[in-house]
Amino acid sequence: MSVFPKPTGTFQGVDGREQELKRVGQYLKAIRVRRGLSLQQVAKRTHIQPKQLRAIEAGNWRQLPEAIYVKGFLKRYGQSLGLDGITIADGLAVQPTDINPKWLNPSDFSSRDQWGALGIVSNLVG
Repeated sequence: MSVFPKPTGTFQGVDGREQELKRVGQYLKAIRVRRGLSLQQVAKRTHIQPKQLRAIEAGNWRQLPEAIYVKGFLKRYGQSLGLDGITIADGLAVQPTDINPKWLNPSDFSSRDQWGALGIVSNLVG
């Protein structure tokens, strides 16, 4: 059983991802307000910047870091409210980020060719 309302449909793309985050963020905000906590109090408890907490509550992915960090934020935010933070974080479906080939350093891979499995074994044996 989920701790927050089920999505009405399958979210896809950036707009869908923002709708899903907004749904979770609104739930957390409602609990926060119901418990009489300010955003600054939650920020102090979680060590998450208030601007990032506001972005979560608003469903604004553009103001947040990568999805893996957002899931961690959701976990801590939920736990700070006395909720099951893991379930809340797991309730946000995220797709892994595509790897941009420009991020790869070719020199990291050229050393593998030089020291492949056979090369290492022959160096150890010989």
